[in-house]
Amino acid sequence: MRYAVYLTPPDGSQLAEAAASWLGRSPFFDAAMPPVAPPEASAHVPARYGFHATLRAPFRLADGVSELDLVAAFRHHIARVAPIVPVLTIAPLSRFLAFRSDDPALGAAARAAVEAFEPLRAPLTAADLARRQPERLDPRERELLDTWGYPYVMERFQFHMTLTGPLGIGAEAVAAAARSHFGALDKAAHPLVHAIYREDTPGGAFRVIAAQGTAANDNSDKTP
Repeated sequence: MRYAVYLTPPDGSQLAEAAASWLGRSPFFDAAMPPVAPPEASAHVPARYGFHATLRAPFRLADGVSELDLVAAFRHHIARVAPIVPVLTIAPLSRFLAFRSDDPALGAAARAAVEAFEPLRAPLTAADLARRQPERLDPRERELLDTWGYPYVMERFQFHMTLTGPLGIGAEAVAAAARSHFGALDKAAHPLVHAIYREDTPGGAFRVIAAQGTAANDNSDKTP
């Protein structure tokens, strides 16, 4: 199993519901639905992870660390974090489309999560390292990968909540469809909460097992 610490709109919020409709899947429950996103959006790519913004990228637990230990550390961490309500705007990120924001509170939240959960992370395996394609990273990104298990942390962090797979021809039409679907939710302030997502099988979908503002460990240690 792998785990990740993400930011997400609260379950049942307008943004969470609209994102689940767009992607065809909510990380809060297992039922799938036909995505509203056009086929060119390749919504299955972000749908696997569920709508989210990465704070602590997927990792395996270190030897001797249990899921209950992780959830306990998560509850301790979120008790000390301030509410986050950034303005989110649909915009391109490389070849992808995402909700983006430059609110400095997001970078601070990411840094805090990386540091807080590092002691619980197992070292990268050779396969993990190869997956990150270290030969394509610049020296600082390689240093961050070696130190924290992920190259896009600290000053290299870029907040984004991905809405598509890589786009090619038709990107403008996909962007127009996204802005139409999300409507007034684009360029608006949204509360975001910390959550633990879990991948039960390699290559499988990630789902929420604990979230800020819910009872501890609601969905952990349960089979999908």
